[in-house]
Amino acid sequence: VYTVMTQPGDMEMTMPEKAAKILVVDDEELNRTVLGGFLSAMGHAVVHASSGPDALTKLEKDTDLILLDIMMPGMDGFGVARAVRGGAINPDVPIIIVTALSSMDDRLRAVEEGANDFIAKPIDRTELKVRVGSMLRMKQAQDQVKSYQKDLEDMVRVRTSALEVALENLEQSQRATKEAHLETIHCLAHAAEFKDEETADH
Repeated sequence: VYTVMTQPGDMEMTMPEKAAKILVVDDEELNRTVLGGFLSAMGHAVVHASSGPDALTKLEKDTDLILLDIMMPGMDGFGVARAVRGGAINPDVPIIIVTALSSMDDRLRAVEEGANDFIAKPIDRTELKVRVGSMLRMKQAQDQVKSYQKDLEDMVRVRTSALEVALENLEQSQRATKEAHLETIHCLAHAAEFKDEETADH
């Protein structure tokens, strides 16, 4: 992040260096509007989903974070989290549960289904900013690890390919050397045969 300073005495504004893409999932339009407004003011790009199936349709590989309501008709938040974690599109995306549910059982179940954090309704803007920032930093660290792993895998693949080529060249060289030795022996044998009839008969 970078900090924008205004006139002396004014408040500092902290803005994200790169806008994060955040999927907000809630069946209540008012909740989506309020939450989306907070996130937009923080500099993030917000995608709204009004149901579980709608959320799964709008989830993309470049989604950085999901803010997910639990109590929704049809597919609830538990089902959405489970589907995200079991899917192939973006299974590692951080999920923050935004809900009025506060029981330990509900929170434990949410964690079991793949949730990373919780925000209680009604939403506190400061808490939202802190928790979203924390999850985005975690996502950035995950992306860096994945990038490093991919670079390492590419390096291993390239070096393995080079080693295979080197081994193939060595085998060809050994075959060529063996054939040259045999050819030399045959030539010497033929020369001996032409020079000495008795040796040739032997």
